[in-house]
Amino acid sequence: MLKKTYFSGGTVSASIANIDFVKRREGIEELLEDGTQSFLNISSIRHGFNIINTLTTSAIVRHTTMLASYVRKTLMELRHENGAVVCTIYGSNIGKVLNLGPTIAFNLKRPDGSWFGYREVEKLASLSGIQLRTGCFCNPGACAKYLGLSTADLLSNVEAGRVCWDDNDILHGKPTGAVRVSFGYMSTFEDAKKFIMFIRHSFVVVPYIIGSGHISRKKIFSAGIGRRHLARSLHLESITVYPIKSCSGFSVDRWALNNTGLQYDREWLIRGINGDIFTQKKVPEMRLINTIIDLNLGKLFVESPRCKVKLEINLDQNLSCGEKEELELLGQRYQVQGYDDEVNMWFAEALARPCMLLRYCGSEYLNPVTKKCRPQTCRDEQSRLNFVNEAQFLLISEESVCDLNDRLSSNARKGKYGPGQNIHVDAMRFRPNLIISGAEPYEEDSWRRLTIGGAYFTSLGGCNRCEMINLDFQSGEVRKSKEPLATLASFRRVKGKILFGILLRYDSSSNEYEGGNEETWLEVGQKVHPDMS
Repeated sequence: MLKKTYFSGGTVSASIANIDFVKRREGIEELLEDGTQSFLNISSIRHGFNIINTLTTSAIVRHTTMLASYVRKTLMELRHENGAVVCTIYGSNIGKVLNLGPTIAFNLKRPDGSWFGYREVEKLASLSGIQLRTGCFCNPGACAKYLGLSTADLLSNVEAGRVCWDDNDILHGKPTGAVRVSFGYMSTFEDAKKFIMFIRHSFVVVPYIIGSGHISRKKIFSAGIGRRHLARSLHLESITVYPIKSCSGFSVDRWALNNTGLQYDREWLIRGINGDIFTQKKVPEMRLINTIIDLNLGKLFVESPRCKVKLEINLDQNLSCGEKEELELLGQRYQVQGYDDEVNMWFAEALARPCMLLRYCGSEYLNPVTKKCRPQTCRDEQSRLNFVNEAQFLLISEESVCDLNDRLSSNARKGKYGPGQNIHVDAMRFRPNLIISGAEPYEEDSWRRLTIGGAYFTSLGGCNRCEMINLDFQSGEVRKSKEPLATLASFRRVKGKILFGILLRYDSSSNEYEGGNEETWLEVGQKVHPDMS
């Protein structure tokens, strides 16, 4: 029974239509879940037929054809400032706009002819309140045909790690899927117009008139990046340590560095009973768990508004009584150590779901920890990492945060958030380890290396932001909005990524060369010396 001769639903990672090729998913539960009967739609059939009979199919056809024809025609006419075509629409008889149905599949191009990834389109559409579908739409044959993907291309994509539902929307310069919009009887002309305005605003590069000349939107987007002026008062303003992945951290005036970054930073994580790793994206309540480390007492203290007792955890790993095991996370293999039932029950109460606390203890093993970083998941392949997503450090500039708040305030004055609504974000919304002050806004983008006090760091580039920064934790409640990501997307988008802050790697070998084996500490107030060469 386990050796199925067919596949359906989400049980495969990849399939190719013109050859006998299918790559099944690895997890046994994923392999056997062929989808669920659409019982909600079944129960709605009677009501759906009533609507169709009331409106009549001919009226629905006229209505949806008109909307789709308007959108399709407008998309085909869009041009960048250099005359390059913006939109490629897929399907047969595209020239006969009025004979086509209410579904439009397409991809978008930049002025230089490169493609916008469909994930980027989906991400920005979500911020604009627009729902659309992306990918191959469970139709691998049509996907390969219209995207011009040969069998060799598809096999190459699979070898590169491409699977259904992942974020690899562009591989080897070609799109791996498309964007699809659909219209129904409930769609309005305002919906269609809003979608066109979204495409024009987010993806079409047009000239802006400034004085007697003009400057393209592309140049405006990069304004403020890479300035050469360095303020003399550039210094470290704040240090924050996050002992438990996705939980709240604590600020310090002085903290030690080691070869994984800040000492004890993201050295613990919380895992569910099914093996899934808890993050704020899955469990927003993790933000309400507060942590602090007392180095003198050698303890990690953890508090939660849901727990009456403050939890105490010894920093000495030898005092932990849990078993050791291996853990796969973000393409890396870790050795971890668990805790007793008392600790795990505390976190289960704090998060209202069964879970367990694990601590990274790979340094105690003689075998090296392997690092197999997946594309767009882990850019730091040269350093030892605790349970971080991309790099040892995230650095944010106070001036960049101020510039962002100025833009948010400007949007509020224009009435974009409703009467009397104003949005202000704190630097801690971005969960930085280091906050600097005294620089020009976004000056950090151009830094290649920097020193803080006596510590040397290498910049790994900008940090790609997601909708997590739109979560606001005021008064113990989780509130979600479109900001500040929507505003950042309007001027901080670079090839599908919305960048804010920079990722750093601590060059411990350089510090050992300069100062021997003495422990290196970061202190608030230390001078920051960037190197852009």
